[in-house]
Amino acid sequence: MRCLSLCLLSLLTLNVTAQIIKDKEPAILEVHYIKTWVADTLENRSYTDPMTLRIGKTSAMFYPTKMMWADSLLQTDYALYEKLHREMNPPGQSEYKPLGGMEREYLFRNINDGETMVYRKIAGDAYSYKESTEMPTWQIQSETKEVMGYSCQLASCDFRGRTWYAWFSTDIPINEGPWKLFGLPGLVLEAWDSKKHYAYKAVGLYTKKLSPVGIRLYVRNKPYVLKSRQEYLQKMYKEYIMGNFAFKMSALYGNGAQGNTERASYDYEERDYPHE
Repeated sequence: MRCLSLCLLSLLTLNVTAQIIKDKEPAILEVHYIKTWVADTLENRSYTDPMTLRIGKTSAMFYPTKMMWADSLLQTDYALYEKLHREMNPPGQSEYKPLGGMEREYLFRNINDGETMVYRKIAGDAYSYKESTEMPTWQIQSETKEVMGYSCQLASCDFRGRTWYAWFSTDIPINEGPWKLFGLPGLVLEAWDSKKHYAYKAVGLYTKKLSPVGIRLYVRNKPYVLKSRQEYLQKMYKEYIMGNFAFKMSALYGNGAQGNTERASYDYEERDYPHE
């Protein structure tokens, strides 16, 4: 167990030694969310990670807050990274805790006009794909409630294999939201899918001393560019759900499963791809 943890740390160290920086424009708002997702529907095992949505006038970036910080720290101050990592994973601890959290996916919307780029580390390698930016088709409902002191209205949509619900506020007239859940006449402050496998909840809004909106990645080499979103999702499905990496992660995080087929009931936020 401890050996596997050290191997994963070494693998991460080898892959995060450079950076890809492409700033587009100043940010006008930064929203901090908590993402909760079910990683094993059979055992009802879930994770939470902080996420950041940084918004410009024409573009946005959505990324795992801990992972961005950890990747940056690994490049700029490896000694501190290693110290913090060892403090989180002392000898004898059975469950490995990654310094950068569990979430791995970055999203950059309209950094190139009309285009969304997604980046993720999969089993030690980095992958990305680009697609035309697609806005969900929302149906605005009559229900209202207050979120973080803002008056919100409910909306729903069917988007890429899931039904989503969102509380948005026209008090903040920005048509952005977490992940790919944008396009409403106000900022999305909460969102969740009908199966409650994925959920986002805003916990903070910031307007001062913001970094620019753009692509910010800390990697050893440029990621493998996949041809399409479907190819990306199929690769994740094979590696994480049905592949050897899923089994290793299952053992590492204390799941104890002996095979991956038992976890096939779990799936990703986008489900509109061929399952083998």
